[in-house]
Amino acid sequence: MKTLFARLVLLLNGAALALAGLALVDFLLHPLAPDHIFQSALYRGVAILALTPLTLLVGFLVLRRVPGNLVGPLLILWSGSVTFSSVRPDIHPVLFALFSFLDFFGWVALFTMLLHFPDGRIYPPGAAPWIYRLLGVVVFIISLVFISTATFQTTPQVVNPFYLPALENVAEPIAQWAVLFFAPIIAMALISPALRYRRGSLRERQQIKWLALFGGLSALYTLLGLIIIPLLTGGEVMNPGNDLFAVIFYLTVGLFPPTAIGVAVLRHRLWDIDILIRRTLVYGSLTAALALVYFGLVTLLQASLSAISNQQSEITNVLSTLAIAALFTPLRRGIQNAIDRRFYRQKYNAERVLANLSAALRDEVELDHLKNSILRVVDETVQPTHASLWLREADLHPGKRSAEG
Repeated sequence: MKTLFARLVLLLNGAALALAGLALVDFLLHPLAPDHIFQSALYRGVAILALTPLTLLVGFLVLRRVPGNLVGPLLILWSGSVTFSSVRPDIHPVLFALFSFLDFFGWVALFTMLLHFPDGRIYPPGAAPWIYRLLGVVVFIISLVFISTATFQTTPQVVNPFYLPALENVAEPIAQWAVLFFAPIIAMALISPALRYRRGSLRERQQIKWLALFGGLSALYTLLGLIIIPLLTGGEVMNPGNDLFAVIFYLTVGLFPPTAIGVAVLRHRLWDIDILIRRTLVYGSLTAALALVYFGLVTLLQASLSAISNQQSEITNVLSTLAIAALFTPLRRGIQNAIDRRFYRQKYNAERVLANLSAALRDEVELDHLKNSILRVVDETVQPTHASLWLREADLHPGKRSAEG
């Protein structure tokens, strides 16, 4: 079952590469034409010249460095969805339809990739047979959905050349069946990394941490760009057609999947992930806390001044800024200690022990007490079965050695 699935993925990889080449040629022939989703020539150019090559490059690197790992081929298949976002609406209808059809498989590949991440095998192993069968059903239903729609959702003006009018009356039930069968795959794709993290090796845990870090940043970035910023500015959801910041936003989000997969599977600087997660938690919490304090102080001070003098003053901003500057260091230290105690207890204990040892080395004058302090630190941090400290006689009596010499 897995072998058949792998062959189908490799076959679709060939289609993804061929269509990516056609999209690149079409861009070179029509470089100023906008894409069909965001109507942005800039987004189209960067998507086909940067995002698609990066996704393909990481996929081929995984395929070469870790032969047999399905994560690489599935990432190559996902590049078809990246390429589709750069297609212009005026391209030939048959080509547009083929790109759209490949886009379906790209999204299936993205969630299936999470099931196989990071070693290329589905976890838990007992679920593999029915997941592959379910994927076969999903692919069949997606094919029916494709030929049962007259136009494309993102580009209604483009007519589907493969449309079969006989399926028009059952198009909606087919789409509902597609959602019904695809929902368990999405659920398993979200649950599988958590299950694997609990039972996996240290290396797998580090790889899953990289995936979780980039996934969390992507979700936060999406929340910020699609909801928070439009609400604060009173504008609409960002449209790359008329907003440079929106172009940067969508392109940055597009960088997360290949970057996370590449860093995790290829294990480049893999063991720094705990430091990054720790600093992200600390400074993310610190930023949120300082923002709440700042706006709370501004509101409180302005309300107080308005009650006294019936006018607002710039002094509220100055006082709030000074308060933030004064709170930065103690608040950062408190948040860091709280996070270390909750999530990095062993590291927190080790740091406290080493800090106590530094104080002992600085203040202790009795050699026996100093030896006991060093042995206690070794026992609490390394936890060996036995520990002893040996000092050379010459180190204990340097004056005696000099006299003997």
